[in-house]
Amino acid sequence: MLSAALLRAGWRVSLCSDREAEDFLADRGRPTACLFGDQVEYEAELGLDFWPEAPRMRRIHLDLATDDGAVAFAVDAPLRKPALAVDQRLKFWRGLRELRGRGARVTVGRVTGADLEELAATHDLVVVTAGHRSLTGLFERDPARCVHTEPQRRLFMVNVHGYDTAARPEHEEGVFSFLPGTVEVFWVPFHDKDVGESRSIVLEAAPGGRADRFCRVTTADEGLAVLKELVDELLPHESAFLGPARATSPVTWIKGEVTPVVRRPVGVLPSGRHVLGLGDAVVLNDPLTGQGANNATRMARFFADELTAFDGPYTPEWLAGRFDEWWERGRYTNEFTNRMLAPLGEAQKELILAASHHPEIAERLWEGFNDPASLAPWFFEPPATREFLARCDVGRWDVLRYKLGVGARVVAHKLFKRPLNGPAAP
Repeated sequence: MLSAALLRAGWRVSLCSDREAEDFLADRGRPTACLFGDQVEYEAELGLDFWPEAPRMRRIHLDLATDDGAVAFAVDAPLRKPALAVDQRLKFWRGLRELRGRGARVTVGRVTGADLEELAATHDLVVVTAGHRSLTGLFERDPARCVHTEPQRRLFMVNVHGYDTAARPEHEEGVFSFLPGTVEVFWVPFHDKDVGESRSIVLEAAPGGRADRFCRVTTADEGLAVLKELVDELLPHESAFLGPARATSPVTWIKGEVTPVVRRPVGVLPSGRHVLGLGDAVVLNDPLTGQGANNATRMARFFADELTAFDGPYTPEWLAGRFDEWWERGRYTNEFTNRMLAPLGEAQKELILAASHHPEIAERLWEGFNDPASLAPWFFEPPATREFLARCDVGRWDVLRYKLGVGARVVAHKLFKRPLNGPAAP
């Protein structure tokens, strides 16, 4: 997106890719990369919205499960603007062709340190956006902005079709399944390269926990079989939906783990010349809140505006200063993700429980996926959370009543095995 924005502003752009456009179509599956409202609109503004047929996600349904397979309560509300997830193989293929057609000089091949030196010597600015280890090594870890030193989740993703939406109509839109301390599963409406409308299922398992079962998986079919067993055991209300599902292709799956990190945005080459890092090259979050592509898009938009408005030179000090300015809002993406990776505090639990009864609160929560800064301070600071609930006419007695309702439903499930995937108790 940065290249498209700079081309629109009249810049001469050289774009380095490690493969030709058509090579992306033959690639294996890539991360889901769901864009939320503002980022979807910016993509369209740049003329990069090539898939009008792709399914839009217009609301999110969240189920909070218990250890014995019940659904304690659900949160359901619309998104203020639709979200969109398109297969990155399609996006990279079409995007590379489009940028070349708009005048970008495209060079294909792996970029080495010597290449960066040559580029830095012949261009006003070199921007590294790839998260490959050989390039991110240019950018020092920023300990003041880092929270984690090791992965917080084990990840598995598979794209599927053939599922039974009639068995679970909530899957017409996005569904999140949370079993706190064990697993989070995201069921995202997706436009797949091979089958079109599908669902991308992203699972995040607590290391060493009951859902950490994918380390020995070697194929999409093996992974999907493990996923179905896990769902039957831990999230049985999703079994009928997932049961008939098939992988969209043998290569549309991923497993692994991510160590969240924030790096310093300016890298210095051996010659003393410098490069700017953006996207995953400098800010890498766990995918739990779906912020990777969104964060990169926000960063590209900010820097495209800043670079265009400034007549240079683009010194390391100026670039670092702009990154600090971006971080004033961008830090909330990291804070949102890190808070969701950790056990929720009591105030946040009460907030989410209140959202199960008040769609307007849920809508404010869902807006955090589009703009994490919109959650400040009421999602992050307990006193602000309770002030926010009070402004929404949710008092302490209301919260107590909601908790008692959940407790009664859980007890009823244990005693009578009643399904708990209906509406929350009044």
